[in-house]
Amino acid sequence: MSVKSQIAPTKHDFSDIKNESTWAFETLSGMYGEELAATQLSLEHEAYTLGEERFRKQLERQIERGEFAENATAKPVLSHLVPKLIAAYEAWVDHQVHKVRRKHVGLSYFQQMDSEAVAAITVKIVLGDMAKPSPVTIQALAIRIGQSLEEEARFGRIRVQEAAHFQKHVKAALNKRNGHTYKVKFMERVEGHMIDADQLATKWVKWDTLDNDVTYHMGIRLLELLIESTQLVEVRREFAGIKSQDGEYVSLHPEWAKKLCDRAFNLAGISPQYQPMIVPPREWSTMVGGGYWAKGRKPIPFIRVRSKKALHRYREVFMPEVYKAVNLAQQTAWSVNQRVLSVANALMQWKHVPIDGFPLPEREELPPRPEGMDEDPELLRSWKREASAVYRRDKARISRRLGYEFALEQANKFSEYEAIYFPYNLDWRGRVYAIPAFNPQGNDMTKGLLQASIAEPVGEEGVEWLMIHGANCAGVDKVSFDQRKQWVRDNEEMILACARDPLGCTEWAQMDSPFCFLAFCFEWEGVKRDGPLHESALPIAFDGSCSGIQHFSAMLRDERGGRAVNLVPSESVQDIYKLVADRVNEALARDLEEGSEDSTETVTNKKTGEIVEKRILGTKGMARGWLGYGVTRSVTKRSVMTLAYGSKAFGFSEQLIGDIINPAMDRGTGQEFFASVPQCARYMANLIWDAVGVTVVKAVEAMKWLQVAAKHLAKEVICKETGAQLKPCMPVFWVTPDGFPVWQEYMKQEQRRIDLTFLGTMRLQTTINVRDSNVIDGLKQQSGISPNFVHSQDGSHLRKTVVKAHEAYGVSFFSLIHDSFGTIPAKAGAMFRAVRETMVETYETTNVLADFRDQFLDQLHETQLEDMPEVPAQGSLDITQILKSDFAFA
Repeated sequence: MSVKSQIAPTKHDFSDIKNESTWAFETLSGMYGEELAATQLSLEHEAYTLGEERFRKQLERQIERGEFAENATAKPVLSHLVPKLIAAYEAWVDHQVHKVRRKHVGLSYFQQMDSEAVAAITVKIVLGDMAKPSPVTIQALAIRIGQSLEEEARFGRIRVQEAAHFQKHVKAALNKRNGHTYKVKFMERVEGHMIDADQLATKWVKWDTLDNDVTYHMGIRLLELLIESTQLVEVRREFAGIKSQDGEYVSLHPEWAKKLCDRAFNLAGISPQYQPMIVPPREWSTMVGGGYWAKGRKPIPFIRVRSKKALHRYREVFMPEVYKAVNLAQQTAWSVNQRVLSVANALMQWKHVPIDGFPLPEREELPPRPEGMDEDPELLRSWKREASAVYRRDKARISRRLGYEFALEQANKFSEYEAIYFPYNLDWRGRVYAIPAFNPQGNDMTKGLLQASIAEPVGEEGVEWLMIHGANCAGVDKVSFDQRKQWVRDNEEMILACARDPLGCTEWAQMDSPFCFLAFCFEWEGVKRDGPLHESALPIAFDGSCSGIQHFSAMLRDERGGRAVNLVPSESVQDIYKLVADRVNEALARDLEEGSEDSTETVTNKKTGEIVEKRILGTKGMARGWLGYGVTRSVTKRSVMTLAYGSKAFGFSEQLIGDIINPAMDRGTGQEFFASVPQCARYMANLIWDAVGVTVVKAVEAMKWLQVAAKHLAKEVICKETGAQLKPCMPVFWVTPDGFPVWQEYMKQEQRRIDLTFLGTMRLQTTINVRDSNVIDGLKQQSGISPNFVHSQDGSHLRKTVVKAHEAYGVSFFSLIHDSFGTIPAKAGAMFRAVRETMVETYETTNVLADFRDQFLDQLHETQLEDMPEVPAQGSLDITQILKSDFAFA
């Protein structure tokens, strides 16, 4: 029997891409010469070969781990086969129950589970085992199926019967465990703890001890039903005459193997790994046809939407300013910073890199096992806690390491070109994104590796901006511009030492953005040598100060919120994250003095009737813990930052657990501050929510108003007398200030979900090949409107800034990341002015919320109008003050 996997798709030759590139070659040859034209088209061809290689590696990894059913190749097959097996299985069970005297030995166990779960487990296990190269006996496969059914029945009862407990305390921790064995062991411990706490009524008794080999017989029956209903697999005798191997083996039916291979082949052919370009991208003028020059197999759309139907909406839209901005952005000529690249290449070989979070080549050592650990349960728990933290960090390390290796591979590859380019397109809200995976919108190392292709003399003003940029990269960005420049002067010796010997003098690695700071060190060395005549290609960025709240404060003329996010001039930088942290600390101090004490409440177990006591932490003790930990801007930053994007107190709580409390627990310092993770997180989340609400009242008003509007649009209106539909559920539509139309249309999926404890989640479509239904999801419409609306506004601001900077100030180099606007030092002053001027132009004469209201008001039914509140009143903020504010974008 062959030891090769039956899922081994043939490779593409992609000759069609080369053959269809005649027009592109002729066009590019006329513009840039035959050599560049040929190389560029070769890179575009290579994107498909690289994409196929990436697809095949992922496929091989999933096959090796037994997760083939999770691959895009198998998912439609799974959705097709599971309903067929469900029907056959339910018919068999019904026959067993009503028409057979001698029941199947496993019937009572089958009846402990939903038929959907039984079928999904069977198909997933079979697909996973069949994809592996090693032969599988029918006995081994049947036992695997039976045991998986028992595991689902055993631990699924926790997920179903104690759903709230599972979601709150178990699910996240289970997902962090790698490997099936570790997951099972973890759930066994969870089960034990729950039984001890009387949260589960009975202990589990293994099925095979009740009925001998019952799991095997259950697996055999399901394999028989699978073959009868789907013909997915076949059973043949193999290795006849070889005593140790002779037996009945299961393999994919050749027709199904071919279908799966064909699908994998097709998917691999349309999974390009896009790369930077060495000629300027083709300009966008329609919904497809921009960016890369070759036709390719998978046309890239101008707007990233879910379907062709959604893309067709934009065909007749007139938005010249939008096209102009994206085309200007992607004409930016970049190059690789050779000096930073040399340092990054060297660091990747080091075993100890002095950069916080840098992914090292080897896994962190497990903590030493303390003496007596096996006899002391507390020591064992403590060691396991530390060890699990190492495993979690290693999982993150591997992911980051692969990302760093990919970025360096691309940087080395394109370092030989004088100029490289990044094609851009938009998401459906109008945010601008680079198409290649390696691009200037990446992490600190990637940004440090990239610079402008053409350097220009910095000039006197450019020297000033370069100093400010250097301090920003060092993390000295919450002080005045003069203080930032003084920091550079005070640390000049260190800066120049880093430039001369970056691998020997590694103080740059301790900075907030180490690779960007290193790139600055090299530039500052040039400035000290050549003065204002130094030619610099370093990107300098002006970042928004909590941009979501900036936009809400500007559109509503919110004096208080605007001041908190630097929309008005100030001698010092206003730090909204610190402002909120200060308010929280005031509340903590009050609770420490006046708060409640710990208490207990009695809780009745609904199943057993047993009454147990539950500890409730008082605000006094939790305040003491948080004050001991220290509430700084880092504690409040993410919550405040995500407020404008729809996050609320519950979301704050989840963020605090992930960002603050769990890392403290992993470090071994959290236990002394946080007596209960969920209670302490909820407590702090509510304090932050209250503090933010006082600091940026208008932003919260705007969010609530937008949600009411989306709710009304998504609501169907029915005549009470006749039952006739007076208004259907409708998408939310608006147009940004620069003319980009946005359709927010979340549709309910016509699928039912099957949740499995160990085999994940699968969705069964009720209508094949229908991705979404025609029914609008009102809850998603309501929850999504605030983040989507403000994202569309910052996308418009970015595009308007690009056009303004180019047409008014001659800026041609753009480094753009949503609320970050970058250019070279010689043009930094122009960008500084352009980003402020466009912010004022956007909101000075336009009330975007009123415009939004006008755009949807006619779509509401008359009965809804009286329930639709007025647009939030505007405050007294003089929007033109942004022009005089140093720190609005700095």
